[in-house]
Amino acid sequence: MKRIIIATILLLSFVNVYSNSNDKTNTTNDITESQNQYDKLIDLARTYFNKNTEYAFNCTYKAHAIAEENHDNKKSAECNIIMGDIFKENNSFPTAISYYEKAIENLDVIKEYHTIYKLYIKIANLYQNSEFESKWSVEALNNALKYANFINEASVYNEIYMAFGNMYLSQNKYDLAKQYYNKILDNNINKITISTISTALTKKANVLIHEKEYDNAMYLIDSSLYLCIRDFNDSLQVINYNYKAQIYDSINDIESAKKYYLQSAKLAYSTNDFHTCGESMFALAHLNLKKGDYDNAIDVFKIICDSTEKYKMYNICHKAYYQLSQCYASLGQYEDAYKFFNKYDIYYDSTYNIKQEEKINKLRNSYLLSLNIKELKAKEIKEESTKSNKSEWKLFISITIVLAMIIIAFIILYSTNNATSHKNKVSKYEQQLKIDKIENDLMEYQIKNNRELIFKLALQLKSYIDIINPIKDELKSAIELPESEQKNKVKTIYHNIQNNVQIFHSTENLNKQIDDIYKDFLERLESKHPGLTKAEKKLCTMLYINMSSKEIAATTNTTTRTVETSRYRLRRKFNLSRDEDIVDFLQKI
Repeated sequence: MKRIIIATILLLSFVNVYSNSNDKTNTTNDITESQNQYDKLIDLARTYFNKNTEYAFNCTYKAHAIAEENHDNKKSAECNIIMGDIFKENNSFPTAISYYEKAIENLDVIKEYHTIYKLYIKIANLYQNSEFESKWSVEALNNALKYANFINEASVYNEIYMAFGNMYLSQNKYDLAKQYYNKILDNNINKITISTISTALTKKANVLIHEKEYDNAMYLIDSSLYLCIRDFNDSLQVINYNYKAQIYDSINDIESAKKYYLQSAKLAYSTNDFHTCGESMFALAHLNLKKGDYDNAIDVFKIICDSTEKYKMYNICHKAYYQLSQCYASLGQYEDAYKFFNKYDIYYDSTYNIKQEEKINKLRNSYLLSLNIKELKAKEIKEESTKSNKSEWKLFISITIVLAMIIIAFIILYSTNNATSHKNKVSKYEQQLKIDKIENDLMEYQIKNNRELIFKLALQLKSYIDIINPIKDELKSAIELPESEQKNKVKTIYHNIQNNVQIFHSTENLNKQIDDIYKDFLERLESKHPGLTKAEKKLCTMLYINMSSKEIAATTNTTTRTVETSRYRLRRKFNLSRDEDIVDFLQKI
């Protein structure tokens, strides 16, 4: 009989070891396969980024699920950045910012500070392009500076200073813009800084042009041009030529202005920057009009019309045709004026239609992406539910097999030891009595411990409320203070919170312990009401132990009104009538 039992135990051990071995092999294979699948999905997302926005997002979303499953923060960040870029291209700036912030959370874990500060600059630019207050852009750039301190490289600081300067320049805050451009110009010129310094010189010159300090602006532009030629920076050189032309135009030196607009147009054309070339030519034609030279102006406008029409740059093309029409009308050649006005009319409609179509496509893509996110999340929930059911079924089969083997072993043991069955029964009965006594003692101890734990939580809740209420009053009074005094008041409140943060943590720990204690209740609740959210389950547990709405609000850091609203929603989910008490209902589960 002993041999049979030993053989059964060995068989079970072998099955367990074999199963674990297979699990490890399968896990290794799964990881390799998931990495290959991740790379393919990311390649597809990048390929279809501009061709099919929705498909690119779906690929990235699936890749993100793989990265999360493997706890790979670097790949999770990569996916969040791509999804943020997709929403940015479709003008959904708030959604794009939320994905960039998720990426920052991933990158912060692995201390990837170079990417973090660049993302904060990106976020600041998005705040600038949206209807948010400028303070959000400033906060994002200050966060970029915080992470730049970990890197401590001059080129990183310069990039952030440039972003600050550009932001203040766009807001017409010229003094602040100059301050940040000057920080860049304080650096020594070398191979690393030459590009940034030349750009800062041009940007500062732009500020001085707005302030009509033309001599100083011209000096900075000439300095920037010298560096541009050394650094082979043609695009910045084109901008500098345009600024010089604007200065000469402002002081009525028409010939010098025409010279630099022409240089800008030629250099832009040689670098395939046709849009800038068209704008420079347009400015050149206007100078001819300003001088009264209609023939040369008409020649330039015709060149612009031909080239922009060829490259489908209708936004410049329709303006050039309009100017041509005006020129011929001024010369009394009304037939040509009418002909070119018709051309203007055609290309104006084309420009408007293209802009409208782009806007509609972006709105459509944003809407489809929003729907897509909801569908993908619903699908995830369904798949998780299916996996859970499968794992429960496998567990049931395994338990059934083990129980069957135990029963067989018991039958064999009973049939071969019939003579000593009575003695064994007596022994088992005595042993069971001891076990029952131990279990009862443990149960009493557990009940006592649970009561003490709940009492401890009640005390913690009271201290939590005693701390929170004065803080709320202080915050209310801080709002009413003058703006100059608010900062010091808020700092005081912050230190007060920091001093009491241990109480908040201990309250959270007690909440977790209570969740463990009432695990059985949560399992019964889940079996009868599977559709509950995590927050609703937590609320049910607190109601089960008969906590008041005020206590629940203090524990969850919400308001009593919010708790009452959540209770009302729970009652509707449970289909309770007005006479039925939700606490009694939960305690009967």
